Amino acid sequence: MAKSQRLHAFSWLGVILSIIALSVFGFIGAKSTLDYNYCKELQTAIDKGIIVEAEIVALVHTSGGKNSGSIYNIMYRYTDQDGIVYESYCGRGNYETEAEDRKRIGEKVNVYIGGLSATGRPLSRAVCYGTEVDVSLYIIVMSVFYSAIVLYIFAVILYCLFFYNKLPFQKKKSDNTENFS
Repeated sequence: MAKSQRLHAFSWLGVILSIIALSVFGFIGAKSTLDYNYCKELQTAIDKGIIVEAEIVALVHTSGGKNSGSIYNIMYRYTDQDGIVYESYCGRGNYETEAEDRKRIGEKVNVYIGGLSATGRPLSRAVCYGTEVDVSLYIIVMSVFYSAIVLYIFAVILYCLFFYNKLPFQKKKSDNTENFS
């Protein structure tokens, strides 16, 4: 196949494919970065070690799929002396346990509070007591997808250099064939 008929990285199709690939890699990398930051904030609250009793206040219904069986989250809330409201979820329920979980409304649960967000403001969510935060998965996913972006750009550059015969071994080969002609 002649070089002019090959897919070129700067053709419309090449540009569109590159935008799609880089967008997917970037989106997954950015989502992992946000999840990583969220976990770090939760770990900050856990490390601070301020444990308070929050109250289960509601069952918040979700739109779970047929296979998940989960129809609601158990929500708790705590308001500190400064008026900061901490709320989050401490479990999920399904149709079989809904009556039992409704009885839990008003029950006290231990939660961690006192973490700071990335902006330095107090977090408005608490962390269930006993929660373990593991950021290793997010670090791996971030590393893989940000590396994929760099490798993709490097591959496109190499492909363009090959397409225009700008690689060193291509120049030597073309120079030797011209001298013997």
